[in-house]
Amino acid sequence: MTNASSMRFLEKGKIDKKLWDRCIQNSSMATIFAEYDFLTIACPDWHALVMGNYEYVMPLPTKAKLGIKYIYTPPFFSRLGIFSDQEITSQITTEFFNHIPLLYRQIDLLLAPNNPAEQSGLNPIAMRSYRLNLHRPYILTEQLFSENTRRNIKSANKVDLTYTQDLTIHEVVCLFKNGRGREKSVRYAKKDYLLLCKLAGYVAERGMLDVVGARDESGRLLAGALFLRDRHAIWFWFSGRDVRFPEKKAMFFVISEYLKTQEKQDNYLDFNGSMNENIARFYKGFGGESYDFPFVNLRRYSYLSPFIKLYKTIIKHDKI
Repeated sequence: MTNASSMRFLEKGKIDKKLWDRCIQNSSMATIFAEYDFLTIACPDWHALVMGNYEYVMPLPTKAKLGIKYIYTPPFFSRLGIFSDQEITSQITTEFFNHIPLLYRQIDLLLAPNNPAEQSGLNPIAMRSYRLNLHRPYILTEQLFSENTRRNIKSANKVDLTYTQDLTIHEVVCLFKNGRGREKSVRYAKKDYLLLCKLAGYVAERGMLDVVGARDESGRLLAGALFLRDRHAIWFWFSGRDVRFPEKKAMFFVISEYLKTQEKQDNYLDFNGSMNENIARFYKGFGGESYDFPFVNLRRYSYLSPFIKLYKTIIKHDKI
């Protein structure tokens, strides 16, 4: 095992991009969210902790508010944390968090499930997601759907919806902005939507994005979704629907039709989690198995006031 004394804090300009991406892509929880270029789009000034010759790495996206520096999970990121092709023990997790420089007064990070944060004394918040194994034929996957989900798909099939890939990232984002994006509980700013479009454009250029939707008989787009084809999973990454037509059940239709195109794959569809009970029920209705992953929220100085708010990443992923 690499010795913790070899731990280094590196600013982005000092990181070896080739060694970094090799570590991420070979890790047991490989994900594009932790790759060098994807991180740089979301947070140009991210830094990192590196142990040994990049045997273990931990990206640290950073921000400053009112002069106070903190580490955060960027919008539209599903996982970060420690990455390695070796076991990540509670001791290693503790060492990494202990080596985060004290100038970062707060740490808000979503970690991969294989980061043992609870055993490391970090008191994480247990977040929950649902994951559906795609190895079955669709006809068998459909048998896992809840009765309510099957009923809603049946209703959608009666209103003459058309499944389409002829739509843009921007159209999906606009569906969300003009629907759920208007609710007070949704805190996305204009810059967040612009960031999503940049990130989605990046993965689309690499053939890692499926943009799909449903149109009615007049050609009107009722629902759209971005599915991100990551290294070990397909993420139900972002979506939007026309909230004027809830009776047409367009999002149920989009997901069920997408699943038909992904049958018999050695992969998972990850619904990306939600702490909203209604949305979690929607995800669960497609037969996914639940699993937990940690969210670490550390304030290192007790005098910090609430102006640095808890970054509710999973709630921000309530995208339907």
